Amino acid sequence: MNQIPGTKTTTKTSTKHVLRNDDTPKRTSIIQQQQPVVVQQPPQQQQRPTIIPAPTPQQQHIPQQQKPQPQIPVQTIRHESDDGPLDRLAEKMQHATLNRPPVEHHSSTTTTTTSQNGKVVKQTTTHSGDAPDDAIAQLQQSRPLLAETFGGTRLEPGDMDFSREDNHARACPAGEAATIPRLSHYLTSPCKGNKISQLRTIFTWIANNIAYDVPAFMSGRYGEQGADYVLRTRKAVCEGYANLFIALAEPAGLQVQKVIGVARGVDVQIGDDRLGSPHAWNAVRIHGEYLLIDSTWGAGVCDLGTRSFKKMFRPFFFLLRPNRLIYTHWPNKPEQQFLDPPIHENVFRTLPAIKPESWDLGIKLAGRNRGQVIRTKDDYVEAEIRLKKRPSDGATGKIVARLNWKGQSLPVVCQWQREDERYVWMIIKCWCPSSGSGELNVFGWPPGGDQTKNGPQILGFRVFNDGPGKASKPLLQQYVVQGFAFSVLEPLYAKVKKNQSQVIRVRVFDVQKGVTPALAVQAPDGGMPERLPQVKPGLFEITKVLTPGQWKIVNMTSEYGFSFAAVFDAE
Repeated sequence: MNQIPGTKTTTKTSTKHVLRNDDTPKRTSIIQQQQPVVVQQPPQQQQRPTIIPAPTPQQQHIPQQQKPQPQIPVQTIRHESDDGPLDRLAEKMQHATLNRPPVEHHSSTTTTTTSQNGKVVKQTTTHSGDAPDDAIAQLQQSRPLLAETFGGTRLEPGDMDFSREDNHARACPAGEAATIPRLSHYLTSPCKGNKISQLRTIFTWIANNIAYDVPAFMSGRYGEQGADYVLRTRKAVCEGYANLFIALAEPAGLQVQKVIGVARGVDVQIGDDRLGSPHAWNAVRIHGEYLLIDSTWGAGVCDLGTRSFKKMFRPFFFLLRPNRLIYTHWPNKPEQQFLDPPIHENVFRTLPAIKPESWDLGIKLAGRNRGQVIRTKDDYVEAEIRLKKRPSDGATGKIVARLNWKGQSLPVVCQWQREDERYVWMIIKCWCPSSGSGELNVFGWPPGGDQTKNGPQILGFRVFNDGPGKASKPLLQQYVVQGFAFSVLEPLYAKVKKNQSQVIRVRVFDVQKGVTPALAVQAPDGGMPERLPQVKPGLFEITKVLTPGQWKIVNMTSEYGFSFAAVFDAE
């Protein structure tokens, strides 16, 4: 009944994808150290769990009473941005509410108090409860809730360097984790006075030391989820993670809420009418700004096929803006959305299935198909994706897509559409081979990421086709070329007419420093490829009368060597 983290499953028709963090930009440090952190070693007779790193030779065994640790002077970096008691989850949830049909309320009025330019104002908003045509547009009418104490500048945790806090949490000796008060002291005392650093050490320790209890999840018998029990057994479901976070925060004077609701995880299908599976996470208020923490999803992912949990530190789930977590997490109490005004339940139901990695990669939905479901009557489907250029060098993330249709994994074209100084827009195009439904999944890589390695799923759509599938055409297949991204604009299809003039047009973008694209086309006879002239910056084009056979678009790597970029047949 508790929400399982991650979305990793074992299937026969799709390939697992793993994120690579190549070429990660440097971040600004949140801590300036003047004195080293003193890590106390537990008594020698105490056994260290295998998940705790071995002590260094300089660490001393101190069986006596714990001594105070020196504080680390801290500095918080802030950036401008454009964007009770512990209670058991099972006692809060009712299964019927998790599967109820969409609500048919037509409108509601919300009065909210917020801070604008330092002034506290009240707003009364009337909004529709009907299922929206564009849930993203509806969500954009709400803003993250701010307290009266908000100072006017939003935090940007993604720009902060937490390496010192993370290293301190990971270096925790076994003896320091024996009890909640002792562990809390170890994690938070070196960062006393800096709430962000203290919360980060707690998040990192939990994410690295508590494993998700997959057997308990699958059996429905979750067992004890109190903080002391979770610390002792080092396993939990979501409620245990949230309880332990609160328990470790309390001794340091950190006020942390537990939020109870549902989340869209591995057992919730794209386009499903269900709200989600029961889940629990945490909320904090920092300098008047409400931010959210999910240490369950931050700890790793689960594979239901193997009934196993894979530890994978996912810092994205630390101090999330409410208008981002709302894509996957729906609290029972509207006020715990921390949105102004709160969105309606039907807006949440139709928000697109955006994965956390899409935010990190700067990938967003654009165009008209911005929900979970795409419907078509003529077999053809398309969706528009916007890639954000990295400010330092203009590099973008990369995407590929596949259409899973009735047991088949079908090719999809991701075609360059346009770009400006900040963004590149891509159109995903595919054909449904029959009537029915399937899933269109989009995978991505960070700027500079190795596309020869599998990337994570970043977006998903449920596709419904009312057409017969007779208009379906095989699409031209593209391959990975090192050093730059490209899109074959013409021809679009894998088969073209022979003995007729055909424009071959390729758009190149996101070219790495020191790389010069050298595109060419090779005829079916296998002779020397003919270079494609560059008619405009980034645009290569040639017109050919195509003889029968397979034609290849290639990139010349040397005078006689080349790598394949795309193939199509003239018939």
